[in-house]
Amino acid sequence: MRTGTTRSSARPIRRTTTLVAPSPEAATAVEDVSSTDRVVNHITAGVLAGRYVPGQRLVESDLTRGLRVSRGPVREAFRRLDALGILSRAMHRGACVRTLSRAEATDLMIAIEALDVLTSRLAATAVKNRTGGRLLGAFERDLRPYRDREYDLAAMPGQRQQFYDILIAMTGNSQLPSLFPTMRIHLLRLQTQSYRTTDARGTDVDDFAAVARAVLAGNPAAAEKASAAHDRHVLRVLLEMPDEAFPRIDD
Repeated sequence: MRTGTTRSSARPIRRTTTLVAPSPEAATAVEDVSSTDRVVNHITAGVLAGRYVPGQRLVESDLTRGLRVSRGPVREAFRRLDALGILSRAMHRGACVRTLSRAEATDLMIAIEALDVLTSRLAATAVKNRTGGRLLGAFERDLRPYRDREYDLAAMPGQRQQFYDILIAMTGNSQLPSLFPTMRIHLLRLQTQSYRTTDARGTDVDDFAAVARAVLAGNPAAAEKASAAHDRHVLRVLLEMPDEAFPRIDD
């Protein structure tokens, strides 16, 4: 696999927040949600949708005006998301969407490998033992397009998350969903996507197919091996990226 890199951008995209005030109907729908939770949900949804990108500064006044909340809930939301590694805060300078250093990205991938291997093994074991009833059959149908390389993962980032959601659901393990650092993985992908080559993206499709094939065959050992191989491919690509992929953000 070639792991050369491209440099379509020397720095992460910096944007400012742009919000539309919620309609009365929307306000009614969320009236039972705390103001802080509303801000947290808005920011995390924005990150997942690509409206907020690594390095982007979040303007406190924009959020208070757009979400019709006071500064207190916004600041509490910033504190929560900082603790989760989604935002970075600086004294008197607000917050920005987190960027990871190369060392942090490496540590994240090492931690993810252990979770991915466990998830793939448990999913394959569920198929082997036919645990899960009708739901298992539905999950298997959802996984087959990955086995058959039907998705362009670079153009359909949501399909990446769905892949892991399917595997986690297949395991039947109640704790795995809360253990996966979903948002940090997404942020790392956003931060580095412009440095990934077409070959690296094609390898992702092949890797997902190998994991799906092993899981659907009910082969836990093969599923573990394929999952670990994918995470090591990703780590190798990250390590070969230029320093510009892991910029220092000056708050």
